[in-house]
Amino acid sequence: MANRERLQTLTRGGVHLYARQNHGTSIHVITGEALPGPQTITVLPGSADAMITDVPGIFLLIQTADCQAVMIVDPCRRVVANVHCGWRGSTADIVGLTVKCMVDQWGCDPGDMVAAIGPSLGPCCAEFVNYKDEIPPSLWPFRVAAHHFDFWRISRHQMIAAGLGNARIYSADICTRCNPHLFYSYRARQQTGRFVALIGMMK
Repeated sequence: MANRERLQTLTRGGVHLYARQNHGTSIHVITGEALPGPQTITVLPGSADAMITDVPGIFLLIQTADCQAVMIVDPCRRVVANVHCGWRGSTADIVGLTVKCMVDQWGCDPGDMVAAIGPSLGPCCAEFVNYKDEIPPSLWPFRVAAHHFDFWRISRHQMIAAGLGNARIYSADICTRCNPHLFYSYRARQQTGRFVALIGMMK
């Protein structure tokens, strides 16, 4: 709670929303009428791995420790999204589903969107020995070694397929497992904490 309160200070208040992440494809849409209550730090009911809002003063937080946090903003419609995207989410195209939800709910144009892929497991360390059972063949072109995959490229590919421009997708390209002195990494430590990616619009 101390860390969460510290984050609230950095955003000068507002409502900070967390999700119960479960590596699925559920998307939580937050509108002005669907605020969870007066609490300024809230865990949303149910589970979700993506959150979207158009309400200024609401900040969406994704917690990771090797998975990607993919943040998307439509500056024209003023809609923001934060996506928890691990390998299970990638295989289910959760980023593409999030973009589609922004289009369906607010009439967003993917060509206007800007996206960022946070520090996460890189192609150097994303090893899947049983990838033939875990990863669909459609994603096998992103295999960079015998059992390693480039999930940064997968997320970029999926967002481009959803209509985003390649030049408007930014990736940190920092592997968390290679840099446990900077970021929490479950693959590096096996038991670890989480760091957050935060997105929102100031009032």
